[in-house]
Amino acid sequence: MARPLKAFMRGKSIRLLQEVLRRRGYVIDDADGLFGVMTRDAVKNFQKQHGMKTSGEVDAELMNQLQQGSVLPAVKPEPKAEVAKAVEAMVPQKDFDALLRLLRKKGVIEDGEFEAELARLVPRSL
Repeated sequence: MARPLKAFMRGKSIRLLQEVLRRRGYVIDDADGLFGVMTRDAVKNFQKQHGMKTSGEVDAELMNQLQQGSVLPAVKPEPKAEVAKAVEAMVPQKDFDALLRLLRKKGVIEDGEFEAELARLVPRSL
């Protein structure tokens, strides 16, 4: 491997990395061959579990370590209810609703625009 693999890279090396991570039990929903958020998080989890610096980048040595060893149990993303609780703790729902009403009243966003934004695909992690 000529240079470390890192976020937003594409190609066969990334596809191989994703296959190795999936075999080790990590859940990766990124597009095949794209080093996205899920791939980066899986790499960071592996690094953390093995006492390494959590850079999220994969050099030749790390790739060798990933390809060796036993298969780990699947690492599942947090349930949606847990994520909702975490978001609620950051911004109380009543405050969010008041802000949304104010933005509509001031004409910053139009009716239906917010709902359309909610319907868009968003990243799985913040």
